[in-house]
Amino acid sequence: MHPLGESEIQHGSYKIKRSTGEPVPLEIHPNLFKFSNLISWALWFLYITAEFHLAWSVQVGTPKIIWRMWIILWAEVCLSFQEVVLAINTILALFGASDTRVRPCYRLVGSSAPTVDVFIPCCGEAIDVIIDTAAAAAAQDFPSQRFRVFVLDDGHDQGLRQAVDVLSKQSAEKNGPVLCYLSRDLRPGDQSYFKAGNLRFGIEQTQRLGSSDYLASLDADMIPEPDWLRRMVPHLILDDAVALACPPQRYYNVPSTDPLGQQAEFDIWFTIFEPLNDRLDAAMCTGSGFVVKRSALNDIGGWPLAHAGEDLMCSAALSNAGWKVAFIREDLQLGLAPDSLRAHVRQRMRWTVAGIEVHKQFGFYLAGSRFTSQMTWVQRGVGVLQALRDYAHVTNVLALVLLPIAIHPIPHEEFAAMATVEDLFWLRSIFPAAFLAHKINNYIMYAHIGSQRLASFQSMDVYCAPYTASRCLLSLLPSTLSPPTFEVSGSILSPANERSALRRKPLPYRLLTLDMLIYFSYIIFASIPLGLRFLAFTSPDPAESSGSGILFFPFIGALLKLLDAILKAAVPLWYMLYPPTVPERDELMETDEKGLRRPKNRRSQNLRGEDRGWLGMDVLEVGFVCWWFWW
Repeated sequence: MHPLGESEIQHGSYKIKRSTGEPVPLEIHPNLFKFSNLISWALWFLYITAEFHLAWSVQVGTPKIIWRMWIILWAEVCLSFQEVVLAINTILALFGASDTRVRPCYRLVGSSAPTVDVFIPCCGEAIDVIIDTAAAAAAQDFPSQRFRVFVLDDGHDQGLRQAVDVLSKQSAEKNGPVLCYLSRDLRPGDQSYFKAGNLRFGIEQTQRLGSSDYLASLDADMIPEPDWLRRMVPHLILDDAVALACPPQRYYNVPSTDPLGQQAEFDIWFTIFEPLNDRLDAAMCTGSGFVVKRSALNDIGGWPLAHAGEDLMCSAALSNAGWKVAFIREDLQLGLAPDSLRAHVRQRMRWTVAGIEVHKQFGFYLAGSRFTSQMTWVQRGVGVLQALRDYAHVTNVLALVLLPIAIHPIPHEEFAAMATVEDLFWLRSIFPAAFLAHKINNYIMYAHIGSQRLASFQSMDVYCAPYTASRCLLSLLPSTLSPPTFEVSGSILSPANERSALRRKPLPYRLLTLDMLIYFSYIIFASIPLGLRFLAFTSPDPAESSGSGILFFPFIGALLKLLDAILKAAVPLWYMLYPPTVPERDELMETDEKGLRRPKNRRSQNLRGEDRGWLGMDVLEVGFVCWWFWW
């Protein structure tokens, strides 16, 4: 007898246990998610339509272009654009997917197993970090003669070579798997392709040493669970069409409050958007913990070579070749988040570059490209949405700069003195409904994440925007003017050491930096016109008594967007004022029964947050909108 929900599968010589996968919230209440999203965004589009109708009715009544009014409207749309793109993706998957079943969990049992080569590409990370990962990979609960572990070192670190040699001897003494150190030598003029080239090198070397059925890869800091391979491999065994399976990533060094939204970003992506994309056969490889069929890679010409985004490129190439990519909803690896604001922003910049390189390579997923000719229209659609979201950083910056200028009140402004009561009726009626529906939808979608951590995640679209937008613009230049670079997040040092209780620099040192001054300057720049606008609401309306109209600023949504942007721009300042303290890495680790170093409490820690209520700011915004409606 098997526990409830479990069964056993005999697939050739392989014995596999099957259990019911844990549903994510949107699968527990699918209709609630469907109609909440549909109603919320239908009201938002209705509100935007009402705004533009009002603006057009004003514009036709005057011979000159009221440019400030149009800038306000377009800036409001631009600041909502990334959220709109995610909403379209969500609605597409909720209503368009034919297979909505939860992907089962599997576990390979017994001594019969396919062969797997595990790669750990590295370049300059701390030796103890790499060795902990290599030791955990070599200690897999998997037949030891059926897998090998290769540390692929692009840093040519002799200390690492010696440490791997020691670990290899220990593995051999315990009849463990083969564990090797490999490092490539590039000839002058050769392109390195960074991590992609390192993986391609490892794949080719292991082919010469004796081929394996499957290939797997771990980031240098990602420590796998003991049953990682046993849980990943069955997904490839049971479905001939699945080429690659990839689990989520978790961090073990993120502060409990997650002030920068580092873990929140993964939690949102891996509990909402990636399960939805998996329904559409549009899941992606996230770069660590994945297992892939060697035959599938051979089918697309080997591991893709790119300066960045090779994991996303691999997913897209496999999809175009008719293969499937599976997202496995099990927490099977834990790694290190960037441990400073500086490293976190640099990581976001690198991810933006990676996405853009993939989008350009695949012709932005438009019809007619040979790289996407075999993709389904849904897969191309998801790719187009990803590209739009990456390039939205540029429009975000433009909106953040132009919106404060445009809303600054001036005497006799055109769009304040011309709207009649009838013109404003529909706008004033629709906006509160759209605003409240949006708040409720956010609560339904992200209740399991927590409102505070959702706000931290969403703030990245503002405080990272200047840096990610610059990368978007540089991507338009020829490669000779913008040569590719690669920076390992773990090697980016912060002079402020803001998370270390022992090495943290004093407050003036943390705040008096160019980055902090830019954020502070923007907050002042945007707060002045916003404050003047809010003060104007308390002033008497001189036009009301004349009967010529209502002196009333109609674009309340733009004011709230700007207020939201100011609060998001303040996140880095608040973070530096009150930096969280994170213990040193050694304090976060413990030794298991096999003598391996692993993160503490890795199974029981709450990675998704406890805050499930509305923020105080949400309550204030709702109160202000209600007051505005009745004013």
